[in-house]
Amino acid sequence: MNFSHLTYFKKLAEVKHFTKAASELYVSQPTLSAAISSLEKELNTRLFYRANNKIELTPCGEEFYDYVSRGLRIIEQGVQAVEEYEGKINGTLNLGTLYAIQSKDWSQAIQSFQDECGAGLTINITQGFTPSLFEGLESGRLDVIFAGKPQTSNKYNCTYCWAQELAVAVNKRHPLAKKSVVTLDDLAGFHIISYHEDSPVYDEMEALLQQAECELDVEYAYNDEITLSSLVNSDTNDVALLCYSFLVKAFDDVVYLPLQDAPREFHKVYLISNKAITQPRVVSDFVTYMKNYHFPTATVRPLQKE
Repeated sequence: MNFSHLTYFKKLAEVKHFTKAASELYVSQPTLSAAISSLEKELNTRLFYRANNKIELTPCGEEFYDYVSRGLRIIEQGVQAVEEYEGKINGTLNLGTLYAIQSKDWSQAIQSFQDECGAGLTINITQGFTPSLFEGLESGRLDVIFAGKPQTSNKYNCTYCWAQELAVAVNKRHPLAKKSVVTLDDLAGFHIISYHEDSPVYDEMEALLQQAECELDVEYAYNDEITLSSLVNSDTNDVALLCYSFLVKAFDDVVYLPLQDAPREFHKVYLISNKAITQPRVVSDFVTYMKNYHFPTATVRPLQKE
């Protein structure tokens, strides 16, 4: 089985378009088509089918893709291991990250590591939400991710990096907007929106709100800080509870207040890798570097009084 053909198959399975795949592989479309036909002939099955001017993997193709991805990844790790043994820092670090944590400090940390390693290292950054990032870890497509610790973390290596502060987000015209700090009791009587139950933040949020002496009206339904902020940006009645990050500063009509009852390090961000996958040295070097890097916790600042 031709190594190049496997590489071509993997690329086509990911972009699902012959012309685009051929362009990214720097080969002609006939060359790509011939490689896929050769694979299908050797396996005696179809790997792709056409649907609405696109191509999709057949069930056999999906199964084959999982094995090819893992196999190519292992070969890549072997090449990196040999290069590292020879003292070279070459290869690729496939890094996943949540949208909300890509602050200036985060970017500086990534660049600092890149500068230390030199031009031989390529860092591919994938942005996404928590479920897709963990899917990337499981498949081997991602080496390591920045995310919250999963509820079942026994199959992952989790290294603490920094924390996010909890913020109470309200519209500028909301009754709470002029406060400098909010307590759980202050939230009584308001409709509260926050993260859905599958979010890594949910358990922390629920445990905190259960400390309230009064009953709170909480809707756990949303994915991220942007959605929560946009809702209170247009609604003068709701209250959002969210992790404070640089992303929320884009909303001029939203005020972010600290919650007195919440710990300052409310939601911890970890660097996470898959225990089941042997990682090249560059991954462990990256984890060690980030573990020792100083990431400041963003401070929630209330509306300045005029």
